[in-house]
Amino acid sequence: MSEFSASYHLKTKDREQAIKLIKDAGHQGFVFNETKGWVTFLIKGQVFDISESVIQCNPGLLVHYIYAEDHGWEFRVFEKDRVVFEYTCDWTDEIHIEKNVYNLDVIKELISSQGKEASDLEEIFEMDEFDYEHSPAYQLAEKIGLVHYEWLSADYIKSNDELEERDLILVE
Repeated sequence: MSEFSASYHLKTKDREQAIKLIKDAGHQGFVFNETKGWVTFLIKGQVFDISESVIQCNPGLLVHYIYAEDHGWEFRVFEKDRVVFEYTCDWTDEIHIEKNVYNLDVIKELISSQGKEASDLEEIFEMDEFDYEHSPAYQLAEKIGLVHYEWLSADYIKSNDELEERDLILVE
């Protein structure tokens, strides 16, 4: 089975901001505890589409992360309702990269906020062939401090036991 992950990551230490964002946007979803300055949350419904209402209600810096193991990955950064970084890489048939809003300073700042070096950053976004053992999506997530991103979408949450196991809360 291939991984299909889709998640939002709000740059905050306050879990309540993500809960409020989900409610204000008129959605239901799941919220993790804050880790490394990020609060990860998942939206129920069309998990691979960016919710315009979430973006319109975004109070600060927000990352939308998509990883489809056999197909590609997408990474978008929003400052409130404005896209400040947008990257898509598809390798379903052959590698196709789109850099619609490509400001590496945004990514460098996220990396440096974690106390890490931003070296080899270009390699993450430029590829000739896909390496399953060193996924660029995983590399970027780790560099900016995301903890919750692998095998993660609202579709994967199936029970209350899983909510407790992952330390998630349900927002309705």
